[in-house]
Amino acid sequence: MKKALILISMGLLTSDIFAQAAASSSESTPITSKKGEMYLPQAGDWAISLDATPWLNYFGNLFHGPASTASTTFLNSNQTIVGKYYINDHTAYRFLVRLGVNSTSQNQYISSSDTGSSTFPVPQVEDKRTISSHYIGVGFGIEKRKGKTRLQGYYGMEAMIYIAGSDTTFSYGNTYNQNTDPSPGWWDWSSSTTASGLPRLTQDAPGSTFGISVLAFGGIEYFIAPKISIGGEFTWGINFQTTGQGSYNREEINSVTGADQTDTYKSGGGTTFSLDNGWNQAFGSGSASLYIIFHF
Repeated sequence: MKKALILISMGLLTSDIFAQAAASSSESTPITSKKGEMYLPQAGDWAISLDATPWLNYFGNLFHGPASTASTTFLNSNQTIVGKYYINDHTAYRFLVRLGVNSTSQNQYISSSDTGSSTFPVPQVEDKRTISSHYIGVGFGIEKRKGKTRLQGYYGMEAMIYIAGSDTTFSYGNTYNQNTDPSPGWWDWSSSTTASGLPRLTQDAPGSTFGISVLAFGGIEYFIAPKISIGGEFTWGINFQTTGQGSYNREEINSVTGADQTDTYKSGGGTTFSLDNGWNQAFGSGSASLYIIFHF
């Protein structure tokens, strides 16, 4: 009886050892560098993505043209900051943020059109245009990864909301005067030529645009160094956006009194719905994009 119990115990122990060995062999061996550094992301890692285009252009120009300075372009007005947090070795949350506020001023000097001026050379006056714009967008998604080598595939879904708007103001050096300057000259920014007389724009404020987007994405990454990868991504999804009513102000002559005045007019808006690849160009990227990503 004792011998039977011993044999049974040895059999159970042997089967347990083989089961553990089989389980450990089925697990993928971590990919490490010669220094023991992990190549692939792990649970708890964070990551941030940068546009790879300026880097590719830089290295390409080293061999085929004048060298240009490499730069990180993810902070300019066209780019979206993409971050990730890995909840396990094969799943990550994606966070997208774009916050852009821009203001551009342009000036142009033209001749004074005041008929009361008799000096030579004809004095100049300054016309100025100021363009202000903003773009605010946030997004969230889930990414799933596949692959046991340094070449990884991934796919997932994400959603974004955004709001954008702009406002343009104009100021003129030649002012309207019924007696001394009934036909003031001014710089026409739309045609880049000098115009004269009224009416002329003093402000243009299109309606703000609000959008909601949902997309599926897929791509590949190759880890060129521990926790550093390059990759490409393709997107496809739906986008809905609506633009509200805007307005513009125009300086013009009152046909009754003959005096100049500034009047406000309405401008229209609209709604857009699309189902296509690359619709997230509004978020700073096209249907396919190249990037470099750092994990830490």
